[in-house]
Amino acid sequence: MIDASAAWAAEHALLLFLLLPCLAALLALGAARAWLAVEARGRTVLGAGGAGLALLVFLALAVAVRRPGAVVAFDGALANALGRAMPDAFLWLLSWFTFLGDRDLLALSCVLAVLWLLWRGYKGLALFCAAATGLGGALNWLLKHGFQRLRPDFNHDYTAVVGWSFPSGHASAAMAVYGTACYLIWRLAPAPWRRPSLALAAALVTAIGLSRVLLQVHFASDVAAGWAISLAWMILCVGLAEGLRASGRDAGQRVH
Repeated sequence: MIDASAAWAAEHALLLFLLLPCLAALLALGAARAWLAVEARGRTVLGAGGAGLALLVFLALAVAVRRPGAVVAFDGALANALGRAMPDAFLWLLSWFTFLGDRDLLALSCVLAVLWLLWRGYKGLALFCAAATGLGGALNWLLKHGFQRLRPDFNHDYTAVVGWSFPSGHASAAMAVYGTACYLIWRLAPAPWRRPSLALAAALVTAIGLSRVLLQVHFASDVAAGWAISLAWMILCVGLAEGLRASGRDAGQRVH
């Protein structure tokens, strides 16, 4: 059953790469609609529930990858099946998506965003941006070195990798950085930009994570864990920022 499922996923890799980001965009829009439909107390409950669920997913995966079982078996079977099935043209395309989750690119983007926010006088949002992305990266580094999981073997030159595998740094960083960008857009940009930016970010974060699996530089559970822990972290950061906003200490208020 595990081998058959992995073979099916490898055979339909392109279809999954096209459909799953679209599904993620729809889920993000649905979550935003639910968030906007309730009052402050309901938003607290939704946020706590979402963060708790994401954390439980991460913990379940963390336990599963530490010992032989269905998750580890599927990871290995999928990586092997992809190694046999992926054409070079698709690998080349995936390398461009994975570049959008590159650590150096995202770090530079965050530094520029913080500098722009400081220049415009949004000191609170600059602090939020630096903390959400910087501390999120530090959390991923600590987890990687705590688990020290080896990466899958791969036999192509479309990407270079270093370091441990679990949880995926690309998946985690993409969630943190593009999620932070979404929050900044919701706070500062005109209303018509908000939902499209959320849908685009959700689709892009999903595509980046999938590219790591399809390039065979991460196991599927690495990417799922990276998404889960970073989503929990982002919900916590946004909840804190919104709490300060509600209390009158608005992180989006300009300071001259």
